[in-house]
Amino acid sequence: MSFPTRLRSYAQLPREERRLSVRALWWIAVARAGLFLFAFTRVRAFTSRVARPGTASPAEWPQLVRRAVIRASRSLPGSTCLAQSLAAERLLLQGGCDARLSIGVAPGGSRRSLDAHAWVESGGVLVTGDDQHERYELLATLGPE
Repeated sequence: MSFPTRLRSYAQLPREERRLSVRALWWIAVARAGLFLFAFTRVRAFTSRVARPGTASPAEWPQLVRRAVIRASRSLPGSTCLAQSLAAERLLLQGGCDARLSIGVAPGGSRRSLDAHAWVESGGVLVTGDDQHERYELLATLGPE
């Protein structure tokens, strides 16, 4: 999709979705830079710290965050599932929603390469990751069960 087409598509979104998409873009960029410079635990401590969580958001908030993260990651090529998941977790927490970040590893990997994946769920909605996340063996779950 060309830049003018993306810009038109963005302009046609409701105001709240435009703002959320910009926030998603920001948090993916922050997570990417942080993961390049620091350990995951330090980056997650920063991105999951929310001074004032929002009040109860609409029931569709996890779906709105999902669309915003997908939209933002298209604008930042090379955005990993981990950076997207950290950004989604932050946005969900800011919206007053629970977020569960999971990290898994695909079985059968070699000692030289590791096939890992991160995803976030909230209110029964898979916010980041894809339907293939079930092929990964769960290593860690961070957030409420």
